[in-house]
Amino acid sequence: MATQSENETLRREGYGPTSLVVGQRGARTRQRIVEETLRLFESQGFHATSVDAIAKAAGTSRSTLYQYFESKEQIFVELLDECGSALMRVVRRIGPLGPTRLGFDNLHWWLGEWAYVYDKYATMFVQWANVDTPGTNVRPLVAEFSRSYNARIARRLESSEISGLDPLDAAVALSSAVHRFNYFRHMGYTPALTADQLLDGLAVFVQLMLFPDTPREVFDVVDMPQRKARTPHPDAAAESQDEAPEVPDRLAGLRPRAAATVRQLIDAGAKLFAERGYHGTGVDNVVAEAGFARGTFYKYFDEKLDLLLQLTRECAKDMRDLVDRFAVIDPSGDGEAQLRDWLADYLHFHARYLGIMRAWLEGTSEDPRLLSVVRRVTRDMHVAALAVLARVDRPHPLDPDVAAVIQGALLERIPEAALEQDADRPADDVVELIARVMERGLYNPGPAR
Repeated sequence: MATQSENETLRREGYGPTSLVVGQRGARTRQRIVEETLRLFESQGFHATSVDAIAKAAGTSRSTLYQYFESKEQIFVELLDECGSALMRVVRRIGPLGPTRLGFDNLHWWLGEWAYVYDKYATMFVQWANVDTPGTNVRPLVAEFSRSYNARIARRLESSEISGLDPLDAAVALSSAVHRFNYFRHMGYTPALTADQLLDGLAVFVQLMLFPDTPREVFDVVDMPQRKARTPHPDAAAESQDEAPEVPDRLAGLRPRAAATVRQLIDAGAKLFAERGYHGTGVDNVVAEAGFARGTFYKYFDEKLDLLLQLTRECAKDMRDLVDRFAVIDPSGDGEAQLRDWLADYLHFHARYLGIMRAWLEGTSEDPRLLSVVRRVTRDMHVAALAVLARVDRPHPLDPDVAAVIQGALLERIPEAALEQDADRPADDVVELIARVMERGLYNPGPAR
């Protein structure tokens, strides 16, 4: 008879949801574990929730929990399956789409059902955004669901005979915009409009993105305040700066050799945060990537958060330059080339600071200096978007502040989503996709008269 290794844990057959031996009491225990995990994800976030915390909250032991689930990731996957299945059921029920009142009504219904599913499973969708990073074991499952969902949407769009956009590209853009917009709505980052008005605005954008020649009268059912995009005062952002202290520059005052060392550590952090995620990157990973000893890191940084703060500082500085350039684009004039040139530079920026912006999205830190920078960057880009929108005579009932939030969703999500769909896709193709989506959905002057 084979003997068990001292280091090997004896484990019975797991009590999965279809297990014949779990019994009524076991089913209650299993359900309690799932419910408490969801509660902890909501209050603490995926990364900060430990298996021990789940077991304690569920009133059971760690070893008992492992009889039902192999890890917190497996619990997440079960919850993900539930909300993902709800989304799939909704997309199967979409009626015909097109540049008609019926087509818009069907699209509006679908986006309303999507918002309902999002709100019902809000905790999971928020955590979905937080675990969709390379540092988590469930990312492949999230990516696979996204590909499957986009393929299903693409088939529906292909049957609707959209033109000017590849159906799969349109599906990627649509799911990126809608998912992120709902996330922003849930987090309170959208303008002070009613839920119905926010939904109306999103529906108008998606309709125009898919069918840019939709007649104006199709949107008569939309109850949206007819506000023109305001041209912000030049000092609007400066007037509302946060009082939080500035993030110190770790390179300031260093001798050239020391500055070169710190620069290597910073660049290594940016690379690894993008590849592995902030939570999946340790100090040992950073120093190994930079080619230094652990002590070198702590000579210049007190902890990993200091590295994130330095990269946040640099990200904000580079973003300031991009914002200034974006604010002068005129989509109604010769802005096509301007927009594409800007997007090409933005993609380079996005690739370098992807891990930093993910950490912002995840709410990684409550450090007031970091939060101040994030608010300032977000506000500045919103103001720039309003300045661009003010130059377009848009007859459609799409509130400018809603349009600016949608633009933020597109810029934040599409670059990564497009590469998840096709890792070898040329950057020029991604630029063209984002540009077309913005021109069709946000800067649309209406059908030719």
